[in-house]
Amino acid sequence: MRAKLTRAARRDLDAIRRFTVETWGRDQWLRYFAGLSAAFERIARDGRCGRPRDALNKGMRSLAHDQHVIFFNPIRHAGGAVVILRIVHQRRNLDALSFTEDLED
Repeated sequence: MRAKLTRAARRDLDAIRRFTVETWGRDQWLRYFAGLSAAFERIARDGRCGRPRDALNKGMRSLAHDQHVIFFNPIRHAGGAVVILRIVHQRRNLDALSFTEDLED
């Protein structure tokens, strides 16, 4: 099974890409993206991995990757797939984030 990304997660990923390429170059982005992709695959294989985040959003979990935290949740309207809700820097104010489940078809 594959993980699906919300629009917000796709925007997060694009922002991470732009920042990384501008700051450290394309090769560093490719290495970092490979690590993120491996984390997505782990989440898709085991939707119970990571840490529970019920205080932020019921049923949500998170998995850390380097400087970022991947928030995810298995939800019914995605056909039972694990959905990546957000990908944020570990220093972000988590209480200020929105974790809406806005999947693209």
